[in-house]
Order: sequence, then structure tokens, then C-alpha cells
Amino acid sequence: MNSSKPAEISVIIPTYNRDDILKKCLLSLHEQDYPKNKYEVIIVSDGFSSKVTEMINSLKKDHKNLIHIQQSHKGPAAARNLGIKKAQGEIISFIDDDCAADKSWLKLIAETHRDNPDVPVVGGYTFTLTEKVHVLVSQFLSTCSIETNIDEKKELIFFPTCNVSFKRWILDKYNFNEEFPFAGGEDLEFFWRLFKDGYNFVWDKNIKTTHHRDSKFSSFVKQAYIYGRGNLLVQYMHGDHPLLKELKKGRIIFWIATIVNIVKLSRFSYILGKKFIKENNILAMHKKVSVYFYFTLHKIFYITGNIAEYFRLMKKRVNGEKKLLKIPQLIILDITHSCNLECRICDIWRTQDNGKNIDIIYIKNILTQAKKLGVKEIALSGGEPLLRKDIFDIFEYARKLMIKDLGVLTNGILVEKYSRQLMPYLLDNTITLVISLDSLNPDTHNYIRNSDVAWHKTRRSLQELCLLKKNYPRVNFNIISIILNQNLEELVELVTFAQSVRANSLQFQPLLSNNLKMAERYKSVFWIGKDRLPVLDETMDKLIDFKKKNPSFIKNSINNLSLVKRYYRGTLTSKDVTCSSAKNTVLISSQGECRTCFSCYGDIRKQTLNNILESKAIIAAYEKVRKCSWPCLLPCFCDS
Repeated sequence: MNSSKPAEISVIIPTYNRDDILKKCLLSLHEQDYPKNKYEVIIVSDGFSSKVTEMINSLKKDHKNLIHIQQSHKGPAAARNLGIKKAQGEIISFIDDDCAADKSWLKLIAETHRDNPDVPVVGGYTFTLTEKVHVLVSQFLSTCSIETNIDEKKELIFFPTCNVSFKRWILDKYNFNEEFPFAGGEDLEFFWRLFKDGYNFVWDKNIKTTHHRDSKFSSFVKQAYIYGRGNLLVQYMHGDHPLLKELKKGRIIFWIATIVNIVKLSRFSYILGKKFIKENNILAMHKKVSVYFYFTLHKIFYITGNIAEYFRLMKKRVNGEKKLLKIPQLIILDITHSCNLECRICDIWRTQDNGKNIDIIYIKNILTQAKKLGVKEIALSGGEPLLRKDIFDIFEYARKLMIKDLGVLTNGILVEKYSRQLMPYLLDNTITLVISLDSLNPDTHNYIRNSDVAWHKTRRSLQELCLLKKNYPRVNFNIISIILNQNLEELVELVTFAQSVRANSLQFQPLLSNNLKMAERYKSVFWIGKDRLPVLDETMDKLIDFKKKNPSFIKNSINNLSLVKRYYRGTLTSKDVTCSSAKNTVLISSQGECRTCFSCYGDIRKQTLNNILESKAIIAAYEKVRKCSWPCLLPCFCDS
């Protein structure tokens, strides 16, 4: 870079031994109608090639913003993740090595992100200049995947990574899944995670790239095969992608579905071929025939890829390797029962003298193992985690492991006191604070928290975090609020307040009047009684409406918010929602035990996390909670 100032946009190009076509891409980026000192271009070689290195070095004389890094051959997902780690920009863009960017590409990316400050992803339009039908078919299929109907509404669910850009903070939170060895499916899986977590995308078709696809027939066949492999892996991991409904995972159902797909080959080719012919205004009969032929051929090799990937996944099972779906999404570490409050809605503080908190060595071990396994979210709970004398040693260890957004569930009282010590871990996104705030009325909040100063100190801490985020937008912190009889009328106002202090999100939690005995709910003065149910219904409807318009701010799903009505009526059962404790969520007590409400299924002081996840005890524990007659509806266990 010519300037010591960090780049505003980082462009990442994963490449694999294609120096000639890569050079055309780099030249298109050099000719951008955008200041050279405001962007950097990071080429990530997925494998070592002297030709690529020589070509890049020759360009560096005149292209000062080129950065070249290399890795052993691990696939495009790993290459993108490595590029993200090296990137400086607050906007990170991806383009493929066989694409050329329009002159205004970067300028339009910057403008679209500026015009959509709350949207983390902006996709562009990619086209190809060739007239060869099989190349056009490949491009058409890629573009068709961007938008689909979900619940009778058109939704953007995907962008090819040959023309897409992100706000930095979203890539600090989500990585591309390196389980994908090929250039196919890893981007589909990545965007589906984002979409399911409630994030919106913007498609600006003025942001254009030209895709110089390899026109060889063998490349067309290979790509169809790789898409077949990658897409089956996506369905194996998620099971609910709307574009992959025809793919099944079970041993028998997979083969039944495959036979059905073979039988429906002609239907697939006719429907898509007809749409393709209309969009491209094809009149010649021989060209129409070739269109249907190539759609059929694509599907044949796509199904072949499905079968090849199915055998690979079955082999992994037989060999006893870890199953992708077996890794929990969230680990909650209850690191202390010590607390600086005696809340009326919590009994954990009553047990703080009953036993010594788990030693830091076990916390470090579990963080290491969780990172290695690829657990998406880790949270530290209590009690009050900030009361641990070694809490900053824990944060520092998480930083060394490059863990991002380690959740810290806190009442917020100590945040202002420790603000200077917390700041470096907030600035680099090692931690994300999750602060409890149950009312905007000081008297109400203090009554719930059984304290004269709780509201004042928590509010001060939120104001300080707001100011910090104003100066450093990448800082993450969230608010959690309990749904109570006393705060029912102000829940919508709490959402507005959370936005005003720049919180990343707000999560609502139904009341557990006794954290240690979850069945004791009706006895609480905070429980919402029958006479207040109409107010509850009205409030939840307003929150659901807000969620639909702002899907990423309220963390609860629409279904979760809707079921709150039944929760307080006492009619919720396992038929409505299934607890995912001991499956998607692993809760570790302050004594090191992996627990559900009903049983213990492991001990991190005696077993590795991997052994616990593969044990018969965890299966038995999950079967018990799966049949829970009245789920707690906590989003971390039961959201859907």
C-alpha cells in the first residue's frame, strides 16, 4: 500500500495454478475507478506455484496494493478464511481468478454498503460473454440459485463467491466451512447459515463481473460433478436447504430419492431449459435441442457427484470419524456460582458457597477442544463471570486460540469498573458481552435484581459500551431480557432502547422462576397470569412483526416468539418444540459436569469433549430431554 492508512476494502482471490487467467483478473482490479490507496488485493494460492508467484511479483512493481499469500492445498474455503485473517478492510470482497471486474465494481460495492449500513452482505451480477451453450447453462444454474421462494415470499439466500462482498464484522463471526474439499457447495452452505440466523442480503445487479468460464466440455462435466458432491454435503450438514429438497440423507431414502431424480431427469431439463430459452431468446431449433441436452447432461453428472459424496460420507461413518452433525452448535460454560446480586428470579447465588468453581485448566482444555472441533458458539455463564479473579486469563487464552465472540453473560454491574481491561478483548472481538436488562424503569429492574444500584450501574455500562461502539463499530455486545409480568408492557420499548445504545441484538427469555428447579414456575410473582394473557398476546404479536421487518436484531426466531404465548398458558409440549440440550447445546456446570435438567452425561475433568460427544450417555440424555413435557423455551436450547 502507498499509504500507512489501512485499506477500506480488501479484495480476496483464491486461486489454484491458473496464472494466465488470474493475471486478467488482477489487471481488471488495477483499472478500478476507485482510489488505489483505499483497497488491497489479496491473492491466496491454494498450493504452491512458481508461475503464479512469478506473475504476481512482476505485477507488484506497478501494483503496490497486491498481497500474495500461499497455503498447502486445502480447498477454496480454507483459502478464503486465510485471506480474511490477513485482510485489513472494513469491507471484504471476493472475486474468482477467472473473473474480470467492471471498472466501477469497487466504487459500487462501497456505495451499496454505505447505503445499506445494517445489511452485512452485498451481491453483484455475474455474466459470461461466450455463446457456447454449455457455458451459458452453467452460468444460468449459478444465477438461479441466488433467489428462491420461502413461505410464498421471494428471498435472497445465496451469492456465488465470484462477486460478493461483506462487512468485516460478519466474517469475524462466521467462517467458510473447511470440510468442503472442492470449489462447490461451500458458498451455498455458508450463506444458508447466515440466512437461517436472520441476516438480510442486498443484490445490486449494477455490480458486475465477467466470468471467463473454461469452455472445455470436460470442465462443464467436472463442475456438474463437483456441485453434486458439494450440494449433498450441504444437505448432510443442514437437511433443510430449500434448493436441495430432492436430496436425502438416510441410507435407504437416499437411494429412493436418487432413483426418483433419475426418473425426473427429462422434467428437470424441460422446465429449466424452457426458462433458459425464453430468457436468452433462442429461436434456432438445433440450439434449443442443445440446451435441453446440456441440462440433462449436467443433471446426470450432478447425480453422479451426489452418489460419490454419499459413499465418502458413509465411509467416514464406518471408519468412526466425527460426524458433522454431531458437533454441538453452542457450549455454555457455567464458570462460577458467585454473584454480586441476589436476584428474585434466580437461585444460583444461593449455591455459591456449596463448592469450589471449576479450575481454569479445565476451562482452557474445553476451549481448546471446542475450537479444534469447530464449535460455532461458546458462552461463559454464572453467577457473574466477571467475579472470577482469573477471568482475564481466560479471555487471553481465548485470544491465543483465535476464538471470536466468546459470549460473556453478565448482569453488567462490573462492566464499567473493568472497562479498560475489557476494551482490548472487545475491540478484537475475542469476547461479546451479553448484558441482562429487564426493565427501563429503575424501580422495576432493581426490584427484580433485589438491589438499589443494579439499574443505575447496568445502564451506565450500556452507555459506555454505546460510546465505545460509536468509535469502534466492530465491537459486539448484546442485551437479554426476561419476559415477566412486571415488564410486559415495555418489551417493545426495550427493543427500541437496545437499538438506541447500539447493541448488536436483543434476546428474550421466558421466565424460569427457579434456575435450579425449572418446574417451579407458577409459584413466582413474576409469572404472567391468566388475566394478563391478552396483553402477552398483543405484545408478542408486535415483537413478531418487528422481527419480520428486522430479522437479525431480535435473536429469537418467529416460532420461538409465537410459542411464548403457549408457554405462559402451560400448554407447551415436546410436540411443539424439542429441547436440543445434549445435542446442539452442551451445558457444563461450575463443577465440570455436562448436564441436562434431568441427568449428567459427562465430566470434563475426567473425559475429553470428543469422548463425551461420542458416548452412549449423551444419547440417553438427549432422549430424555427430547420427551420433556414442558420445554423451558430458552432460545439456547429450544429455538426453532
